[in-house]
Amino acid sequence: MLPLCIPHQASAASVESQISVLKKQMDDLQQKLNDMESQLKKTKEEAAVAQQQSTTTQQQVDTKMAEVSSRYKVIDDLAKKFGRLTLGGYIRSRLQSGQQESATFDVTELAFNLRYDITKNISGEFHLWFHPSGNAPDGAGFSDYKNWAGPTTFFESAFAEFRHEYCLPNEYGGPIKGKLQVGKFRNFAYGIAPTGVDRVTSDYGLFHESNSQSRITGIQYLTSWNRFKANFAVFNGWSLSTSQRYGGRPAGIRYLRQNQMNIDDNSNKALSMRLAYAPVNGLEVGVTGYHQRLSNNDMAAFNSMMGRNPGTKGNRLGNPTDNNREWRTGFDLDYKYDRFQFQSQYFWGQVADVKANWWYVMGGYNLKQFNTEFYLRYAKAQYDQTAYPDINASAAWDRSELTPLIIYTIHPQVKIYLEYYFIYLDKPSGYNGNTNNNYGFAELILFY
Repeated sequence: MLPLCIPHQASAASVESQISVLKKQMDDLQQKLNDMESQLKKTKEEAAVAQQQSTTTQQQVDTKMAEVSSRYKVIDDLAKKFGRLTLGGYIRSRLQSGQQESATFDVTELAFNLRYDITKNISGEFHLWFHPSGNAPDGAGFSDYKNWAGPTTFFESAFAEFRHEYCLPNEYGGPIKGKLQVGKFRNFAYGIAPTGVDRVTSDYGLFHESNSQSRITGIQYLTSWNRFKANFAVFNGWSLSTSQRYGGRPAGIRYLRQNQMNIDDNSNKALSMRLAYAPVNGLEVGVTGYHQRLSNNDMAAFNSMMGRNPGTKGNRLGNPTDNNREWRTGFDLDYKYDRFQFQSQYFWGQVADVKANWWYVMGGYNLKQFNTEFYLRYAKAQYDQTAYPDINASAAWDRSELTPLIIYTIHPQVKIYLEYYFIYLDKPSGYNGNTNNNYGFAELILFY
């Protein structure tokens, strides 16, 4: 039996050994499972934290995107608003000299223009002008230049504009376009308004200042159909000025000058109209006129300028007039062809009891290859003042003006004007005063 017992004991020891090894393996496996469970738990916790961080980050991103979007919306809204805004203007610097004044440098105008298009058919616009010369001090030597260009600061234009268009059947030549302006603006219902592309001479000169300053305050309606135009205006009347601004500014030569003032005594309301037709491209002809009552201030200025005050030489009794009506009518022509331009206006009418006519002709040629334009203008004002021959009343003298002009374009927004004004007066015989008042200037205009 001994041989049988030995193998049995050896087999039991081997089983126990295997069980021990297996148990150890199971313990190791359990430890690994515990480690893995711990790692899984940690991973879940980290994932939860990451999820929370991701949610927070997404919320922050959404918040930032909302803020940026809001800012872009504000910028977009501002862009839409400012996209309707048009800014412009210019600065005009001048070197001027004449027979009655010394040479002087001046900045005659600093203009700021703003236009806002509220809708497609409604706009508002104003032009603010600043004249540095108006800041000249008082005293001898300064009075010749102080405020000669007008008030130091003023609104040259300020108006609301309403546009419309009526469609007509094709056989009637297309739509009727209309424009209503309310406020202060250039008068396009009387002759050729010297502004924009129609303005050639930099200085308004004889004809325009003795006939119309072109600015009005009131209501203006402008309409066009096919090749026709019809413009109408009702406004505060032009006032008569006693200013001695003819030719060389200190010359002391008075003349029947008009200007648009910001005061009105309610007696000099005016109306004007212009009908025009363009038979061919480049040519426009018009008929025009206006009527107004002169204010009490205008009557006083008229009698003073015309020598109607009692005791004046050649008119001892004075003979002042009480005729307070003023009217003018006439025609105009503007023709442009290639490099050539011809422009002319003629008016006749009556100021109080003085009959008068005013006219000018102007020709121009554009030397495009040298960016240079040449113009020559002749203007004349004639007054029927023979009934009261007061030789001291220089406003009643006939006068004329010859103006050569060169415009050199450095850049589309930078121009140089070279102008000279030869002035002729039909002064009465026996008058010994110095009436030489030719003048000229070189001017640099920068548009912005």
